[in-house]
Amino acid sequence: MASARCACGFSEAGDETIDDHLAEVFTPDDGKGPDGTVHLEWEAALSCRCGAGGSAAELDAHFLTVFTPADHVGQDGVRHERVG
Repeated sequence: MASARCACGFSEAGDETIDDHLAEVFTPDDGKGPDGTVHLEWEAALSCRCGAGGSAAELDAHFLTVFTPADHVGQDGVRHERVG
């Protein structure tokens, strides 16, 4: 079974998924999204400080939606997007 890959060369290995990789490269250190709201995992299990979430999948999807820029260029200046 082929693992998902990123345009930067990242390939899933072990327990690190493509979603983990994308969240890492797009999430700014301060957790502040383009909407000006801080989006960080909060005290309530599996929810964001803004209230989104409810499950691990929903929280991951929320972070990717909030932090992925239209050009897919991460905090490292490299383009990151699924290619496989």
